[in-house]
Amino acid sequence: MQEFCDLFQSITFAAVPRSKVKTQFYSVSEALARHRELQQPSIYNHPNAPLRLRLELNMQTERQTKMVTNSDEIVPVPFPFKHNEKRTILAFVNDPKLQEIAVEAGAEIALGQDVVKKIIKGQFRTDDYDFCVAHTDMASYILPLRGILRTKFPTRNNGGLGEDLPDLVHKFRSGVKLSIKGDPVYPIWGLSDSVVGRLGMPDAEVEANIAAVIKAACAHRSPALGPFINRALLMTIPGEEHYALNVDAWLPVASEEELEKVCKIQAS
Repeated sequence: MQEFCDLFQSITFAAVPRSKVKTQFYSVSEALARHRELQQPSIYNHPNAPLRLRLELNMQTERQTKMVTNSDEIVPVPFPFKHNEKRTILAFVNDPKLQEIAVEAGAEIALGQDVVKKIIKGQFRTDDYDFCVAHTDMASYILPLRGILRTKFPTRNNGGLGEDLPDLVHKFRSGVKLSIKGDPVYPIWGLSDSVVGRLGMPDAEVEANIAAVIKAACAHRSPALGPFINRALLMTIPGEEHYALNVDAWLPVASEEELEKVCKIQAS
C-alpha cells in the first residue's frame, strides 16, 4: 500500500516543474505594472479598467470518471471595489423585523416560509433574482426548493446561509463571482473568470483579492491531487493581453490525511 502511495504521489499527480514550462510568470505587481503601461492615455486609456483573473483548471478528481462539479459562488474579498453590476438578492427569513433589516441592507425582497409553497407551485418566480440568501430560521423550510433554486440555493458552503443577514447581503452585493466550469468537449479542462479589482487599486489590495479567490477556487478539489490551477492569467476588461501569475504561495498543501484518503481511493 505504501509503495503504491509513494508512486501515486510522485508520478500520477506530480506538478510539472516550472523549469520545464516556457511560460513566463510574473508577480502581481509586475503584471499590474505592465497593464498600466498599456492603459496609458496614449494607448488604450483605461487607467481604472476592471481586472480579470482567468484560471485554467485541472478538473480531474481521484476517480477517473468523475470531474470537479461545475459551480457558482460569491467570494468575500478583503478589498471590495465598484464592479458596476446590479445584483438582485432574494432573502428568506421568517422574522418580520429581520425581513426589514435584510431589505435595508440591500436585498430586493425578504420573504418567510409562506412563500415556499408559492415558489413550488410556480406562483412566485425566483429566476428574477441573481442570488438567494437565507437566515438559519428558514433552513428547514427551504429544503424543498433545492431543485428549483439549484446553484442559488443558500448553504453554508456557498455563504448564503447564516444568522447575520446584513453581512450575507453585503457579501453577495460586493463579493467576487467565482464560476467554475468544465469544458463540454474535454471535461478534464476547466475555466474560471472572475473580476478581482480595478487597475487603479493599490497592488497589495489587488493581490489580497486574488489570494482570496484562489483560496476559494482550490477548495473545490483535494490538494492531494496536485495543483488545481494549471495557469492563472491577469487580464483587463476590455483587452486580451494577459500575464501569467506565480500563484504558488497561495496553493494549499495536502495534509497526510488527505494524501492517505486519495491513495486509498486510487487503490480500491
